[in-house]
Amino acid sequence: MRIVQLTNFYHPVIGGLEQYVATLSGELSRLGHTVTVVTLGSGDLPAEEVIDGIRVIRIRSWTQRLSGFYADDGRPFHPTAPDPGAVAALRQVLERERPDVVHSHNWLQYSFFPLYHPRRGPAHVVTLHDYGLGCARTTLQRPGQAGQCAGPRLDRCLSCAPGQYGVVKGAAITAGLFAGRALRRRADRYIAVSTALAEGNRQSIPSPGAGITLLPTLVPNGLEALADATARPGFLPPEDGYLMFAGALGPHKGVDVLLEARRRMRHQIQLVLAGTPREDTPAIDDDGVTVALNVPHAQVMAAWKGCSVAVVPSVWNEPLGLVAIEAMLVRRPVVASDVGGLRDTVEHGRTGLRVPPGDPGALAAALDGLLDDPARRQRMGEAGRARALRFEAATSAPGVVAVFEDALRDRAPA
Repeated sequence: MRIVQLTNFYHPVIGGLEQYVATLSGELSRLGHTVTVVTLGSGDLPAEEVIDGIRVIRIRSWTQRLSGFYADDGRPFHPTAPDPGAVAALRQVLERERPDVVHSHNWLQYSFFPLYHPRRGPAHVVTLHDYGLGCARTTLQRPGQAGQCAGPRLDRCLSCAPGQYGVVKGAAITAGLFAGRALRRRADRYIAVSTALAEGNRQSIPSPGAGITLLPTLVPNGLEALADATARPGFLPPEDGYLMFAGALGPHKGVDVLLEARRRMRHQIQLVLAGTPREDTPAIDDDGVTVALNVPHAQVMAAWKGCSVAVVPSVWNEPLGLVAIEAMLVRRPVVASDVGGLRDTVEHGRTGLRVPPGDPGALAAALDGLLDDPARRQRMGEAGRARALRFEAATSAPGVVAVFEDALRDRAPA
């Protein structure tokens, strides 16, 4: 099978979604399929190159020529409407690659929609990694408000989106989402990587439209071996047994909640925060808290091994929570917020504990309880590893292939 993956960003920009695309591409290639990644170009990156055996093609959109459209020119996201420049570039790629399947991962799909045909050409499968099908902010959460937004509505979205993009861009992105609803019929299948994403995006898929298949996200094979093979990072406290958080150091990830929970805990053990700084990162001035910035992934995996409990205290509707899976792979129990995709990842009472989001008292009590009971932590760690192995690429990728094959069967002539 020949597969083209569409994604706004790719190497050297790497986040959870980009890692998913890279991991899936590698596993599909290992299974014998031909994979090409198409992404938006930026800066002086080459128009084509091979990365880890996968051919990457970078295209340019007309939107990228608009001065000031992007706050960061290194992250040129696609608009929520077809971009003529991207459409023309994609047409050339399709003519050359002749794919069986186009697999979209975010708003770049809007420039493939005009090229889609229900019978001719490639099948189109869309994987949902966030709430961007109907939410301009992609979070389905209004700023400064707890809980999930009630869902896309024009007046509600027009008042919310400018807070992230400014008035002009916010209005344009929102208008594109609502005007482009009919275009979303031009997908043969939708995949969601968590139950929360399936439910949060369901009302944004036109009816009658493709259903949503729930397929858990995937992580690279061999992360446990990577952790074992990596030397103990130098930023860690001298002794194992610390608490550990990994991720963006922002309020949406519950960092301030975690800091307050630690102050309330009976067990005053060291807390390690391994993450990326943000403008809204809270001030941290506590000898009991170690902060390590921009840590390489191998070192994060090695650091998980030495912690007593992994903490994922997100306050927003987390699409999945990859860090929880990574910690579980090295037998660490997880205390996580009872939100979003973390409900699919952390099995309460078996692989860890889930607590109400934004509640430092509940978080402190859960952490103290596990620290009181080493045997329970060990049982949860073993159960977590068994559960996390289901997310490895070798286990998960065949499910994606099955969706591709199902879509192609439906398109085949009678």
